[in-house]
Amino acid sequence: MHAKGARIDELPSLWDGFARLVRPGLGLSAFGANVMNLPPDYATKSHDESASGQEELYVALDGSGWVGIGDGGENRIELDRERCVFVEPQTSRKLARGPDGMRVLIVGATPGQPYEAQAWSSGEAS
Repeated sequence: MHAKGARIDELPSLWDGFARLVRPGLGLSAFGANVMNLPPDYATKSHDESASGQEELYVALDGSGWVGIGDGGENRIELDRERCVFVEPQTSRKLARGPDGMRVLIVGATPGQPYEAQAWSSGEAS
């Protein structure tokens, strides 16, 4: 039997700690997982996962914000400790947080396919 635990802030990081790499930090192989630390009043760029085919699950660990759906992120789905959000691969999305910032766990995998990690999520590119 194998198990491993780690403090989030001790996981490998990217972008000055903005992202914490859960998958390589714990040795996951079946799905991707990262923690993003969004500072107050910040929003990511809108993107989709059509190329990777990954579904994504967003779970707020601390703070609150929303997932903006659509090309401009105009349709908001609230994200906080009481709500989680699922997004299909072809759906454009961006993460945004409120005035207190937000720490969010992002889990992704491609339905029916073996997991293939993207180079950036392994700390190979920043």
